[in-house]
Amino acid sequence: MRRLPLRSAVAGAAAGPLAVLLGVSLAACGGSTAATVSGSGPAGPGPSTTAPGATGATATGVTAAVGGGSAAPAGRAAARCAAGELTVTLGAAHVNTGDQHERPVILTNRSSRSCAVTGYPGVELVARDGSTYDVVRSPLVRPSRIVLAPGGQTRANLRYLTVSPGADGAFDAVRVLVTPPDTTTSTPLTWDAGPVLDQSGATHPGTWIMAFAAYPK
Repeated sequence: MRRLPLRSAVAGAAAGPLAVLLGVSLAACGGSTAATVSGSGPAGPGPSTTAPGATGATATGVTAAVGGGSAAPAGRAAARCAAGELTVTLGAAHVNTGDQHERPVILTNRSSRSCAVTGYPGVELVARDGSTYDVVRSPLVRPSRIVLAPGGQTRANLRYLTVSPGADGAFDAVRVLVTPPDTTTSTPLTWDAGPVLDQSGATHPGTWIMAFAAYPK
């Protein structure tokens, strides 16, 4: 049974040659206010680029308000979302290109207060035999501080390469563990998308997770 080592996110974007960080329980945090975006939840796909590269693990982009809320005024910034304040779900899968598919990891603020999410979720696929596959992070979406009003949502797109059952390199996932940023609490979800290609040792794998982002109307 294989278990990959978990690693923490590092502050700042990786420089020089492209680098990859494993998806782990604690995702990046922090950010600076540059703009405010309002909306009722995530909609629409992310970028269509099909290769991950170096990871920028610290948010230096916009602060966005999602779910009809607004950016908190100076001195009253929204606190980070605790695991117990978030509901974690998987959206519907669709074909991106070729054997690469995409589905959103969605966080919903179920609390009565506004709270903030920054960075990447930890995503770990689990096979029937208990072996695990930690999904790497991609810089295709720049991490930013997302303020969720009560009921607000944010999404991080998960892209993955499908493969036929029993094929060489097939990882027969049956569950996926999702850990919100800045928390250590994982939510187990059923994985119903079939086997994915195990590229745990690849330099540029075709399976990765993006940072959470706000999607305006």
